[in-house]
Amino acid sequence: MSESSSKSPNDACPLSWPEQRRNLVLFASCTGMQYLAAPVLYVGITQASLCDRLGADARTSNLPGTLFFAMTAIPAIIAWLSPRVASLKRNLMLCYATSACMLATLAVTLLLPLPNWVKLAMVILQGGVSGAVMPAAIALLWEAIGRGSDESRRGLALSLAFGAGPILAVLGSFAQTALLGGDLFGWKFSGVAYPWNFVTLFGTGAPVMAVAAFVSRFLVVPPVDREPEREPISAVADLLIGVPLMFVSVALLHAASVESDEQFRWAGYVAASGAAVALVYHFRSLLKQRVLFLATVVTILVYAGNMIPSNMNLYSPEVLGDTPEKYAGLQNMLRFGFKVVAGALLGWVLTRTNPRTGILATSTIFLLAQVWALLVTGPWYLVAFGIFGAGELIGVYSPNYICSASRTNDLRRNMAFATMLMVPAAPAGYLYGAIVDFVSQHKLTALGMTPVALGYRLSFLVCGLFILSGIVVAVTLLPKRPGRPEES
Repeated sequence: MSESSSKSPNDACPLSWPEQRRNLVLFASCTGMQYLAAPVLYVGITQASLCDRLGADARTSNLPGTLFFAMTAIPAIIAWLSPRVASLKRNLMLCYATSACMLATLAVTLLLPLPNWVKLAMVILQGGVSGAVMPAAIALLWEAIGRGSDESRRGLALSLAFGAGPILAVLGSFAQTALLGGDLFGWKFSGVAYPWNFVTLFGTGAPVMAVAAFVSRFLVVPPVDREPEREPISAVADLLIGVPLMFVSVALLHAASVESDEQFRWAGYVAASGAAVALVYHFRSLLKQRVLFLATVVTILVYAGNMIPSNMNLYSPEVLGDTPEKYAGLQNMLRFGFKVVAGALLGWVLTRTNPRTGILATSTIFLLAQVWALLVTGPWYLVAFGIFGAGELIGVYSPNYICSASRTNDLRRNMAFATMLMVPAAPAGYLYGAIVDFVSQHKLTALGMTPVALGYRLSFLVCGLFILSGIVVAVTLLPKRPGRPEES
């Protein structure tokens, strides 16, 4: 069978196979650098441990993760500010460079004799900056292989990037365990004294991101006949209103929890509602497409699971008997170790099935992680982090589904929108922390559990229900193969 006869309808890349292969390898290389720095770029476990060390409560410890997801709206603004295809590689390099600078700045801040509240603010800021630039980088990478490779060959890239890539994350997590201390399968590490443990951890992420910035410049992006022009401000006014309102809602809801002020709480709800209306209105043309709308609903529901790892880590004293930071490295190692096997297997499955299978497989694994965390105690509890890591690949297979359902001319906008789907999931992290604090403060108990243990398990249950709802929608309403609409 000839190459042309074996192509799917979405195989329309003008590049030669060597150029496509180069893009696929570079995609995997950039993803690999992201995985190597995963202990600090996957905002949640490490930041929660550091916040706990700095004396923060559960709500504040969840703020870096919450702000990370809230800031994932920024790629949509970047897509508007710089829509030209010729700027793709430059923007990608800037995203990685910004991440490198932020990690270096946080490392220096932790080393200086500053008040803990300043250091906490910098940890939260690092979560926000990572939420802005890393999803933007991922969206640009997706656009690069969307334009620079055939759909039928992407399974190879995904298998390489998300099968081999997590091996680097395992190495990074091993280094994290050595720095923070802990027990790794019976191998005990004394760790490095604070603050040098966290300073080294965040500081080494900076050169790794610098390497990603350098590698990305070698991508091959096919030129277009006509470059898209930036839309006037009037066309994106709703976007420019919705994003700030979203940040305001996060700040008001946190202030409400600290001050116990119902006025702040209701103001936060109003701001969140206004942000939702503005963002939905901005992307109304995309959401009018039935398949993309259904994929959006599924993704938001399942992405709520991305907000639970902070609570899973903070539950360590109750279920494992030691401080969260002692287990952060091992938890990340299991998280990415399982991802190695799942990533390679799911990439192979994609080449033989359809885009919806990837969504269903990863969502089901995600759900299993919460069931495990809810029911299992003792050392076996740690397996929940491995299962969770495999399920996190929903962040690969949901964008792949949306990419397959998008016109080539809409790729940048649609992939930026795909990263924004973490935004509606952001309040879930705050909700999970609030559940723990509410149950603990009111000293509620059940089935012999302490209030703290009950609070964490209830947060796992709520998270599982979100994921299960997404699975139901996917099974009943999403088509197996979305198909790419005709170019307008």
